[in-house]
Amino acid sequence: MSHERTQVLVVGGSLVGLSTALFLRRHGVDVVLVERHAGTSIHPRTPGYNARTMELFRAAGMEEAVRAAGPWRLNGSGLLWAESLTSPNHHWLAPPNAHSVQDGFADVSPCDDAVLSQDVLEPVLREHAEALGADLRFGTELTEFDSASDGVTATLTVRSSGTRVTVRADYLVAADGAASAVRARLGIGTSGVGVLEHVAGIMVRADLGAALRDRRFAICQVDNPRFSGMVRVVGDKIALHVTFRPDRGESADQFTGERCVELTRAAVGLPDLAVEPLDVLPWQMTAAVADRFAEGRVFLAGDAAHVMPPAGAYGANTGIQDAANLAWKLAYVLHGWAGAALLDTYDAERRPVAQLTVEQALATGRAWFGADLPSEVAAIELIDEVAMKFGYHYRAGEAPVEDPRRPTGRPGTRAPHVWLLRDGKQVSTVDLWASGLVLLAGPGGAAWVEAASAVAGRDGLPLTAYRVVREEAQCALPQLADPVGRWARLSGVTGGAAVLIRPDGFVAWRAEEASGQDPADALTDGLQRVLQGA
Repeated sequence: MSHERTQVLVVGGSLVGLSTALFLRRHGVDVVLVERHAGTSIHPRTPGYNARTMELFRAAGMEEAVRAAGPWRLNGSGLLWAESLTSPNHHWLAPPNAHSVQDGFADVSPCDDAVLSQDVLEPVLREHAEALGADLRFGTELTEFDSASDGVTATLTVRSSGTRVTVRADYLVAADGAASAVRARLGIGTSGVGVLEHVAGIMVRADLGAALRDRRFAICQVDNPRFSGMVRVVGDKIALHVTFRPDRGESADQFTGERCVELTRAAVGLPDLAVEPLDVLPWQMTAAVADRFAEGRVFLAGDAAHVMPPAGAYGANTGIQDAANLAWKLAYVLHGWAGAALLDTYDAERRPVAQLTVEQALATGRAWFGADLPSEVAAIELIDEVAMKFGYHYRAGEAPVEDPRRPTGRPGTRAPHVWLLRDGKQVSTVDLWASGLVLLAGPGGAAWVEAASAVAGRDGLPLTAYRVVREEAQCALPQLADPVGRWARLSGVTGGAAVLIRPDGFVAWRAEEASGQDPADALTDGLQRVLQGA
């Protein structure tokens, strides 16, 4: 048996695992990822990625590649309801409290939502992660692991040959799905409503060609006497999601190839349609959150940490945002810029967000579909979609979201998006934190910019700094122009004040005038509190 060494071992090669590997490599961390399946998913599943997730892909340098991979244009906003895919009897069901597709998110983000399926996105993530040097091993599974105070020792098995490899890693990230074997091995339980439905995910191939008559949708709820369920069409593949009742003796095994053909024809509305059955993937619609997201040097992310109903498409987005939160923290600890206590903030920050999001997915299903849900769901107040996407924060004890259109700029909240000018060219504040920590000072904050340069030069910390002024002018210090004063208005950074933004776009620290204490000392103290998880 051979022995290898890496900094982070990621278990699971779906959306969240691949995103974790991508984000870690962007921060210069060695990573090995293992996935038991031979390749990326063939099931469409997640229909799209919200604008906050697209900000993270933008920071990773792959927003354009994601959009190019899925140029999916819809005829309407929300969910299409139809008697069959080809029936003239259809209408659109708008999601509750939704932001109009036509409106976009230009007031709060440089990005908009992207509509594409999981099977299309995963190869893009894989390509970019591998290009950055991630060691991705499909067809390989984690068969054993032991976690100690100084690292994790894992046994990996190549499924095709049985070859075993021992890998020693500093940390392990479990992104191995709702039935996480890693979570079970650690004895971490889950809390929440639990299983709501048992679903058979049926994948078939059929050429609908002109049959859809240019009808374009992300998901269609089809209801007729012979079929009731959710349907998605991606190219020549059709995904059908049909509930079954184990308490009545039903099982996923009853979805034979013949039955899958019959159900597809009923859903499409074409009794003679040529259909090729491909796969049946049973899954459980569940609402639950892991009781903790970390155990020693092992961390849970994505479905291993939280599962939720598909209403609102929150699940994958929440998982990818987990990955961004965790990746920069692991990187800064591994590079020696932060103390291990910073990693404790992963559970403290992300678990409350997951709990909130699971509740909102339940409330969305209730309001959108009139879903039959437990009575406690009726008490959940539905939150505006824009606030859910951009307004969640890491300030314990406060209201769970703030209005991102009226940001406070306080530590723990997302830094507002503003278009600024750098050397005469537009740049969003979202683009500034893509390479690491960034300090933005007011017009009178030259001392903060100088201090940031000194601290970064001394510690090797990826920290850039700018003075934000109304008009660009000749200056020895880096600066950005805010001609209309929008940044000052939204962030509250005026005069000699300054704000420090984390590599995931959240405000880490802020200070007013640099008076009474040497700016370099004040900034060093602020950084130490942030990077020690205080």
